[in-house]
Formats: sequence, C-alpha cells, structure tokens
Amino acid sequence: MAHLFETVHNNFFSVLASPNKNTYIDCIFVIYHALDSIEDAFQGDREFVIQRLIDYFDDQPGDDFVDVDEGESAKTSRQKAVHVLSILKKNGWLGEEELGDYKTSINLFDYSIKIIDVLSRTSSISHKTSTRVKSSPFIQLLSSFQIDEGIGVIEQAFQKTNDMIRKLKTLKANIYRYYYDITKKRSKNDLQQLLEKLLVEYKQDFFDSAYYNLKTTDSLPRYKRAILSAISEVINDPETMDLLAKNAQAIKRIEDYNDAFIYVEDRLRFITDSFSSLEFLILAIDRKNEQYISAAASKILFLTNRSDDIEGIFNRFFQVVLKQKDVDYSRFVKLIQMKNLDTQSLYNQRRTRQEVIPEELIFDEDMISADYRQQKVRDLLKNNIYGKREIDRYVKNLLKNRSAMEASEVPLDTQEDYVKLILIFMYSKSIGMHYEIELLGRECKTNHIRFQNFMIKEYRG
Repeated sequence: MAHLFETVHNNFFSVLASPNKNTYIDCIFVIYHALDSIEDAFQGDREFVIQRLIDYFDDQPGDDFVDVDEGESAKTSRQKAVHVLSILKKNGWLGEEELGDYKTSINLFDYSIKIIDVLSRTSSISHKTSTRVKSSPFIQLLSSFQIDEGIGVIEQAFQKTNDMIRKLKTLKANIYRYYYDITKKRSKNDLQQLLEKLLVEYKQDFFDSAYYNLKTTDSLPRYKRAILSAISEVINDPETMDLLAKNAQAIKRIEDYNDAFIYVEDRLRFITDSFSSLEFLILAIDRKNEQYISAAASKILFLTNRSDDIEGIFNRFFQVVLKQKDVDYSRFVKLIQMKNLDTQSLYNQRRTRQEVIPEELIFDEDMISADYRQQKVRDLLKNNIYGKREIDRYVKNLLKNRSAMEASEVPLDTQEDYVKLILIFMYSKSIGMHYEIELLGRECKTNHIRFQNFMIKEYRG
C-alpha cells in the first residue's frame, strides 16, 4: 500500500501547526481563490498572487512570523507575501514554473487542492459529495425544464457544472505534479522509479475512464451547443426570469427581488461561461500531458544512454560523481581559477571597422565518405523516431496482418527498441492512434529485461 508521504511532502502539515497558522491558512485561501478560475485552472502569474497577498497583509497586518530565516526580512507587506510563498513552496503546497520572458507561474498540486477544499468546507460547515459528471444529465435536466421546478433544475445543473470544471482543473494540477517531480524537484529518481511513476501511477491517475470518456464517447463539448441554446432561451426570456426570481424568493427565502434575480442569473451565467471555456481547459490539459510525456521520454533516454557521444560521456561522468563521495575531478576536467588583474584587464582597444570580403568556399565531396553521410542523416533523424506518428507506424509494421500481439513478442535488441516499447504503452490512449493495449497481469522477460506483459491490439473504433 502506498504511503501518504510518498505523495505529500514530509513537512506539508507543519504550516498548519505553526504559531502563525491562522495567517498561513488565510494566505492559502487567498492563493487558492486567486488561481481558481476557468482560464487559470490553479495556475497563475506569480506577481498577481503576490499582489493579492499584499492586499491581505495591508488589511490584516497580523503578528510577525516566527520562522523567518536569518538574513531574511518580513516586515513590509510585500516581504511577508514573498515569505509566505517561499514557506508554502518549501513545504510542498505549491510549485513555481518558469514561463520565459522573466515570468513565473504559481501552480497548486492536486493533493493541495483536495486538502484546501476540505479545509474550506470544514470552515464553512458545508458538505458536498463528488460524483462523476456525464454529458447526458445536463441535456436531461435542461430538456425537462419546467418553471415550477426551475430553481431545482438550475441548482443541479450549476452543481454538476461546478463539479465538472473542478475535476478538470484538478486533473491538470495532477499532471503538473508529475511534471514538477521530473523537471523541478531535485529528487534522485533512478530509471525503475521513473518508469513506475510513468507507466503505473501516471497511467492510472491521468488515463482514467472518466477523462477518456470525456474526450470520446461522453464528450461534453459535443453537447455544448445544445446546453448553451437551452440556457440562452431561459436567460433571454424576461417572463421566465421573472417567475424564476419569484420562485427563488420563496424557495431560497430571499427577501429582496433583485437579489433573487441576481441569484438565478449568476448561476445561469456560470454554466454558460463554463461551457464556453471548456475547450480551452481541455486543450491546456492536453498540452500539459504532452509536456510531461516529452520530459519523461527525454529523461528516460538520458538515463539509458551509454553511448560514446557527448550525452553518454556526461551521463557516465555524473554517475561517477553521484556514487563516489571523494572524486578527483582532475581526471575528467581541468579546473583553473581566474581573476581580473585590474579594472582595465579586459579592455579591448577600439579598431576601425574593416569591410569583410567573403571568399569562395571550395567543397571537395571526395573528402566525405558515404558512410559518414549516412551516419549524419541518422543523427539528424534520431529525435524524430519517437513521435506519436512514428510510434503508430511502428506498431502497424509490427502487427502487419495480425490483429494482436503480446509485448513480449516485440524484439528488444537495441536501446531504441526498448524506448519504443515504452512509448507504445505511453501513447496507447492518445487521440488518433490506430492501436490499443490490454494489460495481461503477468510479468515476462525478454532479452534480460523484465516487465509487465500487455497485449497490443489493432484499434477498430
């Protein structure tokens, strides 16, 4: 059984036991609400989050922090905001991602979102149950819309929409956590741990039946037009909105008519905005998934590289440095100490610009052999043999006239064959692939490599 702290940071709950726990929990909710939107999906600009925290500290200065490191200052509102982000990042509540152009994003992890949801529900003494969201209930609810039951229908549609969006945003945060583990977290994952995370944990957490059905048979965007049309008919009919507002007054016990009207309108607008932005959220999930798979594939290729090229040499060099405590670096590289003699030591005297006259380049084709040319072509094409299209073509070639074959039958003679077998498993649920896999639940051994066997079948969907 997996242990809790294999997923959650060891010091994750320390901020809730700190003398400044009230301030930290308030800041956690500020960050949570700052990133909780359709566009952001629990990922937002760092400066925007800092500004929200500054606003909080301006209104509620609170007590001084007791866990400030030596040399760190947390007196002003901005210093306190930066300190809070540093503590939450240090204890595994969130991660930071460099986006380029001097921009950094704040990302909440999937387990952070779940725990913050629990804390939020506990503080507000409300209890909600999470259920699987399908497309058909939306259509059934809106198609049977009646004025006397309109408030109940709107409440159910609002709740289902909120659950659907929250699950998708949590799914995106889940993918980011795996991506963070590979690219940002300075953990010493060996190849076996990396493959287990990629082919077991990630496969179960991401390629689950709910998300797969959402993209295929139970596609919500497919019903988008019908849902938006049904909501539009209600919200653009003044008489219907008037009756719904009066029903809301009676059912929800809202005294003011305008408040009841806004109550109904806000829920209808939320459903409309959510379905209008649904494609962007799903596209963000797809991009983050491709980003993680690319990073994982690159790291697998690096860890398995034992060739004599620069990458392989550095790989072996790093292995020696990591395994041996006392390493004589002079055996590998020459390190020298350089200093500037004075402020003018790097000064270059100005020279008059001279016009450069290009000379004709004479190329002797006899100097380059045919084998050398072929090797260069193979090197240029090396990075293109691991894409989805190439893997799909590779599987077609393996199957040929067969409808299915076991993974143990795939030849594993070279490093490329080994990587391609891993990618066959990874890309099996990707859109546009002409094959699918079925786990067989037993181990097999091929060419001294042991792995869980699975069936590769031609996809006829």
